[in-house]
Amino acid sequence: MPTNRMIARKESAVYAQVLLEAAQGTGTVFEVAGQLEQANESICGNIDLRTALFDRAIPADARIGVIDEVFDGFDPALLATLGVMVKRDDLGLLGKVADTYTGIAEKALDAVFIDVTTVVALDDGLRDSIKKKYAAQFGCDVLLREHIDPAIMGGIVLSAQGVSIDASVASQLEGTRRVLAQAR
Repeated sequence: MPTNRMIARKESAVYAQVLLEAAQGTGTVFEVAGQLEQANESICGNIDLRTALFDRAIPADARIGVIDEVFDGFDPALLATLGVMVKRDDLGLLGKVADTYTGIAEKALDAVFIDVTTVVALDDGLRDSIKKKYAAQFGCDVLLREHIDPAIMGGIVLSAQGVSIDASVASQLEGTRRVLAQAR
């Protein structure tokens, strides 16, 4: 007998697969992966947006209008998928859909997506260096999703396939703070 978790996994896989097929048709597989992550982070990180999108007292068409407005410029297939998820009250699956999509998109492109967070934009030399190093490690192409975050204060944070390397100044300062606090 299927459990709720099994059903959610299957539904997430269906959304991800349909979205992948649409993105392959337009050649936007990698771009959609980034937009999907961004949509998930925005919805999870903004309580007002989350409340508006999950409030069943608000008609589904109005919630879809919110999605279209907030994510204006995103891939049409992604917007359509989010709309279907709203209509079916499946938006709670968005994190699982994003994770599943990333996995199947990496396989489809024979590449690994690496999230790179820095304080300033990467220059071409550093970008190429990261790609070469991790292409050799993973044995396939590497596609970078670049993020700017002043909160890390300096350094770099790399994340791929659930593994994160945090060489940021903020994490080093936090580690030093913990060591000093324990020394007392």
